[in-house]
Amino acid sequence: MIYINNDKCTACGICGIVCPRHVIETVIQGNKKITRVCDQRKDLCLDCGQCTAVCQSDSIEVELFNGQDSRSVQPLNISETDLLMLMEQRRSIRRYKDKPVPRELLNQIMEACKRAPTGTASHSTGVIVIDTETRLNELSEMIYDVYRDLEKALKNPIARFIIKRRVGKAAFSILGNFVMPGMHWYLKWKDQGKGDEILRDCKALMLFHSPVLEPMAQTNCALSAFHGIFMAEILGIGTCFNDLIPPACNRNKEILHFLGVPEDREVYSSLTLGYSKFKYRKIIPRKLAEARYLD
Repeated sequence: MIYINNDKCTACGICGIVCPRHVIETVIQGNKKITRVCDQRKDLCLDCGQCTAVCQSDSIEVELFNGQDSRSVQPLNISETDLLMLMEQRRSIRRYKDKPVPRELLNQIMEACKRAPTGTASHSTGVIVIDTETRLNELSEMIYDVYRDLEKALKNPIARFIIKRRVGKAAFSILGNFVMPGMHWYLKWKDQGKGDEILRDCKALMLFHSPVLEPMAQTNCALSAFHGIFMAEILGIGTCFNDLIPPACNRNKEILHFLGVPEDREVYSSLTLGYSKFKYRKIIPRKLAEARYLD
């Protein structure tokens, strides 16, 4: 719900222009111009706060923010070169020192996650942090069990057919051609006591979850995770996007219960975190498959 203080409002109309769904409108009423919430479109409000952020007279409040004070926008002291260098030098870290990540740093990373944009402004993304060795080991064992069962199932023609129907042709191809060939060795090494190639002995794990009916669930969680990645980089904490963990969590009710994830939610992104065991000395070139203008 949006509230407009008409005693302060100057009816400039900017709020209605920036509103994604034009929930706010500026009209002539009698012989006076006023800004109001459109009755026909009030239920379309995304609670994005664009109107509040752009208001020149501080006359708009969004109920969802519960009266929280909005801070003024500050000039940034970051050059485009510094930002690109941060992005360029960041590496996926898969080998970690035997050194815990202090919770004060994890809290700072979560602050960055909180500031990520959301596709529907629903504020529905949740973050679960696991940073104790006991809990990490428990989760690791459960995830390995999921993939052990999956490897066995894929050897059964009937089970293979059912899995393919359930996940779709594209996902099934990725599963068979990319995920499971590597997982075969991960399982073997785990059973031989040679290491954990799923959690990779990380010192902390962040799981990003969202309601299954959230239209932008996967995007919101990924954006939140990426914000955390760059804060972690600045704090000297290595991170790695891990796409093996969310499917295992969502496939197993025992894991979701272990995590305390409600039935109407799923895990969409995950990050392993820790201090990098090795120092990277060179920047590996990255490129897009294509970059062009359509004239």
